[in-house]
Amino acid sequence: MKVLFIGPLPPPYSGPELSTKQLLESDLKDQFDIVFLNTNVRKDNSKKGTIDFSALLSVFTFNFNLFKLLLFKRPKVAYHLVTPTEIGWLGRDIWFIFQCKLFGVKRIIHFRGSHLDINFKTFRSFSKSIIKMACKAVDAAVVQSDCLRGQFKGLVPDHKVHVIPNTVDNLFKTLDRSQIAKTPQVLFFGHLTKAKGYTDIVKVIPKVAQQFPDVQFLFCGNIKRGEPGVKYNQLTKERIKYEDPFEVEEGIVNSKYKENYKNLGIVSGDQKLDLIKQSWVFLLPSYSEGFSRSVLECMAAGLPIITTPVGANKDVIKHNNNGVLINPGDLEALESNLIRLLGDESLRNRLATNGKLTFDNDFQESKVVDKYVDLFNALG
Repeated sequence: MKVLFIGPLPPPYSGPELSTKQLLESDLKDQFDIVFLNTNVRKDNSKKGTIDFSALLSVFTFNFNLFKLLLFKRPKVAYHLVTPTEIGWLGRDIWFIFQCKLFGVKRIIHFRGSHLDINFKTFRSFSKSIIKMACKAVDAAVVQSDCLRGQFKGLVPDHKVHVIPNTVDNLFKTLDRSQIAKTPQVLFFGHLTKAKGYTDIVKVIPKVAQQFPDVQFLFCGNIKRGEPGVKYNQLTKERIKYEDPFEVEEGIVNSKYKENYKNLGIVSGDQKLDLIKQSWVFLLPSYSEGFSRSVLECMAAGLPIITTPVGANKDVIKHNNNGVLINPGDLEALESNLIRLLGDESLRNRLATNGKLTFDNDFQESKVVDKYVDLFNALG
């Protein structure tokens, strides 16, 4: 069966791009005749969410390429990652639905985040009407966890919403973490922004360093201003109080704790694997998530995790069993739990063991790919 698969490829090396790449290289290619349309026009995370000439041009390019593929390739099923933004829906997502309907192609939309429902409330009235009309023609919608079903509330009937979790390459579960760093290493992967919890982590460095003077906080990702697409605390629904990450970084690098802080920029490949091998704890105290690949990567590798109960985390992480959960913005809990884990090797080992079991039981690539296979076949 011919399947039109629409999504972004890296770079940049963010969750949607990496997930698209992994699925295209998985057993899906052996099960279906896949036609791919790359939607990525941004090679740098710092430019995501900006509206400029290249972004406007991409709208016309996407719709033209989509029309050509539908006309000449004639797929039976089309799968598309939708955005959380009003401009993304009006420029691309609704046209995917309308064009596929015109050609009689079954339509699957997939939202990988956890803030579409919040953002949708801020859309203009005419945009809401058009998006609702488009979603009536959707054959299936996909979210990454049961707790995220509400992302499509009012847009797609619940019986059409399917849960397919995230997954990561099995190479993470084979990492040898028997030789971790001799001094404490705390690892962070993601955008270096307030929404990802970066500025919160930096604020607790001094007190953690007072307990563990040799601790190294290793930040891997793009530092950038603004929060395109993520503006609200998923738990409280309150707007995130913006903090300039460059100013926060300047504060720590000009303090006596500058040696405890390392901004490594974007890492990938062997460098990323080495950091996971050597670190003691992974931190992701974000305010909004869909299903973090970084959390899964570290769980698969047996690296203890401290994160927040946002997105799929609340369904996957069991507090003090396979990870530690704190509320977004709770600096006291972030600080105390990090100090607790750094000082308790047996607790870290227990969390690591249970995390690996969770990954093995529920999130291995083969199990997740089977869910896509079942969905595509059911519609085709």
